Amino acid sequence: ADDDELLAMMTNAGFSSTFIGIETPSVESLHECNKVQNKNRNMLHSVLKIQRAGLLVSGGFIVGFDSDSPAVFQQQIDFIQQSGIVSAMVGLLNAPKNTKLYHRLGAENRLITESSGNNTDLSMNFIPRMNPRDLIDGYNKIIHDIYTTRPYYKRVRQLMINYKRKNAKTVSFSYATLQALIRSFLVIGILNRGRGDFWKFIIWTMFIRPGLMADAIEYSIYGYHYRTVYGL
Repeated sequence: ADDDELLAMMTNAGFSSTFIGIETPSVESLHECNKVQNKNRNMLHSVLKIQRAGLLVSGGFIVGFDSDSPAVFQQQIDFIQQSGIVSAMVGLLNAPKNTKLYHRLGAENRLITESSGNNTDLSMNFIPRMNPRDLIDGYNKIIHDIYTTRPYYKRVRQLMINYKRKNAKTVSFSYATLQALIRSFLVIGILNRGRGDFWKFIIWTMFIRPGLMADAIEYSIYGYHYRTVYGL
C-alpha cells in the first residue's frame, strides 16, 4: 500500500489479487505478534488503496492472542465488513513447532500438543489467556456475522464500490459456463436460504456496477462455498 510503483507494476503484469496477513485490528495484538508493518497506519485506508489500484484483497485474520479482549471479536467483524475483503480467512491462533511463540508457551507450561496446521478446525495447541469457551464462541460469532447472506452481500457491495479493475475479465460463454450459471441461480437463488439477499445483490449490481456482473456471480458462489464449509 505504500509503494505506488509496485502496485502499478503488479497490475500491468496481470496480477489481479493478493493475499495479505492483516491478522488483527487490535494495536495491542499487532504489537504482541510483532506485525510492525501493520502498526501505526490506517489499515482500512491501506486496503482501499490496494483495491483501487486494481487488486482484490484476501485477508488472513487471527484471534486468540494473549492481549485479545472480548471486544476483539466485534473489532474483527467491523474491520472485515468495512474493508470489503470478501475472502476473510479467520483462524484461531496456534503455535507451530520451533517458533518463538512455541518456545515462549512451552516455557510457560501452556503447550498442549503439536499444532494441527489447520487454524479453522476450532482447535488450539495451547492454553489461551481468554476463557477457551468464550474464545470459541467469539470465533463462531465472527464466522456467522461475516458469512451469513445479508452481511456477506453487504461486504461484497462495499468491495464493488471500492474496486477499480485494471485488467478486463474475459468470460467465455461456453455450454459449461452457461450450465454453471444456471445451476448457481437455481441453487443460490431458488433452493437455498438467503435467496432474497442474493437477488437484491444481483439487482443492485445490474444498476450500480453492471460491468462487474461476472464478479458478482463469482462472489455469490464464493459465499455459498463458505456457508457450506462453515455449516451456516
